[in-house]
Amino acid sequence: MTGCYASGDAYVVDDAPPPAREEVVVARPGFIWIHGHWTRPGGHWLWRAGYYERERPSQVYVEGRWERRGRGHVWVDGGWRARAHVTVREHD
Repeated sequence: MTGCYASGDAYVVDDAPPPAREEVVVARPGFIWIHGHWTRPGGHWLWRAGYYERERPSQVYVEGRWERRGRGHVWVDGGWRARAHVTVREHD
């Protein structure tokens, strides 16, 4: 596999991924859409299609993303995070 290597939990490639594909999403109550993304198995770009996942009431999903780091591009996995709590108070 040329132009691709693993570093800890990171997936690093030398060249930038292609532009994201457009995905048609239909609203489904109780579910969220996890967007698809490019992967690089065997040294070739491959599109991993998006999918629906059940909502988690006390969490929010943060999408994965490709980031430019140094000379390469690193895939940063998405995942569920605790939902921030905000308190709104009247201002006097």
